[in-house]
Amino acid sequence: MATTSSSAVENRRTFERVAREFWNERDYDVADDAYAEEIRLHTQTEPDVLEGVEAVKEFARRYHDAFSDFELELCDVRASDDVVYGRYAVRGTHDGTLRSPDGDIPATGERIELWGLVEARFEDGRCVEEWNSTDAATMASQLGLTPGIE
Repeated sequence: MATTSSSAVENRRTFERVAREFWNERDYDVADDAYAEEIRLHTQTEPDVLEGVEAVKEFARRYHDAFSDFELELCDVRASDDVVYGRYAVRGTHDGTLRSPDGDIPATGERIELWGLVEARFEDGRCVEEWNSTDAATMASQLGLTPGIE
């Protein structure tokens, strides 16, 4: 039987806390505990790597401002030593402007429901690097910005 290291267990708890308190409850102070100051966030929706805790908070605020009922549900989480992997679902109503590097997207009133994958690397109990991939094509289609996905 495989055993899970205590650091993997703690990293998973932190990962789950970020989903629950930071993303769903909008407690931005959680980022100060969960992320290292030098966090690097890679996501396909941004042209550059986001660096630092304040950049991560601003990234979340943009989605919270655009989707007032934003909800993230962890569907599957795996922890292995210093890395935590997760699959998640995102739901919300686009009732605010989504600020984007490619231009702002005014509220459409449309509802989104899509999936994403995340890999978070930890050092000393804090996330130092995260790769986040959300199904942006489905989101664009659900917002009416692109033709439907078959």
